[in-house]
Amino acid sequence: MTIRPVLSIAGGGTGGHVMPALALADAARQAWPELKVQFIGAERGLEATLLPEQGEEILLLSIHSIQGAGLAQKLRVLLWELPRAVWQVRSHWKSEPPHLVVGVGGYASTTGVLAALVSRIPVVLYEQNAVPGMVNRKLSRFCRKIMLGFAEAAHLLPAEKSIMTGNVVRENIATINWQPHIPPRLLVLGGSQGAAFLNSNLPAACQLLKVKGLEFEVTHIAGKDGVESVSSAYREASINADVLGFCNEMPEFYASGDMMIARSGAMTVGEAAICGMPAIFVPLPHAADNHQYYNARAMTKNDAAIIVEQKTGSVARLADEIEKMLFDSHRLSEMSRSAREWATVDAKARQLKVISTYLPLSEASV
Repeated sequence: MTIRPVLSIAGGGTGGHVMPALALADAARQAWPELKVQFIGAERGLEATLLPEQGEEILLLSIHSIQGAGLAQKLRVLLWELPRAVWQVRSHWKSEPPHLVVGVGGYASTTGVLAALVSRIPVVLYEQNAVPGMVNRKLSRFCRKIMLGFAEAAHLLPAEKSIMTGNVVRENIATINWQPHIPPRLLVLGGSQGAAFLNSNLPAACQLLKVKGLEFEVTHIAGKDGVESVSSAYREASINADVLGFCNEMPEFYASGDMMIARSGAMTVGEAAICGMPAIFVPLPHAADNHQYYNARAMTKNDAAIIVEQKTGSVARLADEIEKMLFDSHRLSEMSRSAREWATVDAKARQLKVISTYLPLSEASV
């Protein structure tokens, strides 16, 4: 009898965890059409809305994070929510247990990984960032392998388990090749929910460039709550700007731009690199372990991007850095080439090789 392989992907909370999980699932199903993928997430996370919209099967759990929480919440999670959630996961698996659980980080990842360990199911962790998150650091001793999105994370995790794979970027984005436009277009990306700092400062920075007589266009992803105010600011500055709450057509977004200014979540850095998109990264200063700064720094080592820290990112500074890049076609071209050289173009093949070890795949499909 043919055994249908089942992969469970646990974790989420933010786009930084959910999008890599979805990219891995898509890559695995493309390679092995017989594979079934199921997700485990939290009711309060982005996965609760995004994954069902994508037609994915997901078990949603009522569980909270303990990072930065008070003693009462930590005790409630550890003594009640976590044991109950582990029981829910194991109950969900009774009819069709997975052959492998991949933990992608976030507090829901802990539940799936613990349920797998109790059930003696192999666990692989996937760390997307240059600095490993608390959940993956704590769970690393119990897993079989750890897939790294950035080589810089290796020194904080067990060396014998860690494999540099890079982050999987969706194929429709990976096929984009950077090219210049007339007039040049600036892309602004604050992450899946926008960035208040970029929303507040970029229209004013662009206005300084406009006053100098420089011609350019803007596409700004502002988050659903920022669209009205950001659109108004660009209109008042007489700047041709497309302001979006969320972008479902990211390939077109990247293909339209000459350079990007963005937060530096792991997937944003990976997508910029593989598209050859010159970038100014403004790391989120309050990100756990300052991981966005280290994500960005990894790409700047190859002169493919620059970092402007939020505490020094005045409107004038942002305008100056944009001007130096956006209107220098030679510099943009060189940065684009450097980005592509730095990118891990075979991340999908590397990750699939790791997880294939633990799935009952037919010889023809491996």
